[in-house]
Amino acid sequence: MSVGALSVEKRVKTNSRTSKQLRREGYLPGSISSKGKDSVSVTIKADELRKGLSTYGRNALFKITLEDKELTGMVKDIQLSPVKGSMLHVDFQEVSLTEEIKVVLSIAVKGIEALEFKELMALRQTDAITVKGLPQDIPDDIVIDVSKIDKVQNVCLKDVKFPEGIVPEGDPEHVLISIVEAKRTAVEEEEETAEDTDTEVEVIGEETEEE
Repeated sequence: MSVGALSVEKRVKTNSRTSKQLRREGYLPGSISSKGKDSVSVTIKADELRKGLSTYGRNALFKITLEDKELTGMVKDIQLSPVKGSMLHVDFQEVSLTEEIKVVLSIAVKGIEALEFKELMALRQTDAITVKGLPQDIPDDIVIDVSKIDKVQNVCLKDVKFPEGIVPEGDPEHVLISIVEAKRTAVEEEEETAEDTDTEVEVIGEETEEE
């Protein structure tokens, strides 16, 4: 798999005023956590992080350069502004390519259009799944294809095909998506009723004058 590269700088001042100033200057405050070590406060250019995530994905591996050291890490969490949606803080996690990690992956549903032709619809019962695997095997999300489903049913955790090396955690019977009959609107029902109703029209011919 492709591995991205990011450069960070050690951050000395960690108060809120300094963090706001960093954001105004185009930087993002953050931290790096390592197993058995104290976390390190860092800063990174916001544009560099956005580009890295856009290019390699949310759960990608990155070679992170800090001063004269290089470590392998992943983005553990990104705090967003509840108002603007902009990034406020990023947490990195140093990882080992030989040790499994746990991550929470979002669910992406594929094949919604195919369900609509069958007058069915998909209702999400959960938005994410916790999985375990080696860092280099972790996907960006879990894709569930519902295009071949042609009846009302539930899609459970046990029904999902996970990538090789990825093991889900949780009850195998846990319902992720419910396939139900699509509800028809009152307007659609009225239109169909109008189309199916045969209206008899009396044709009145013109009277002809007798010669």
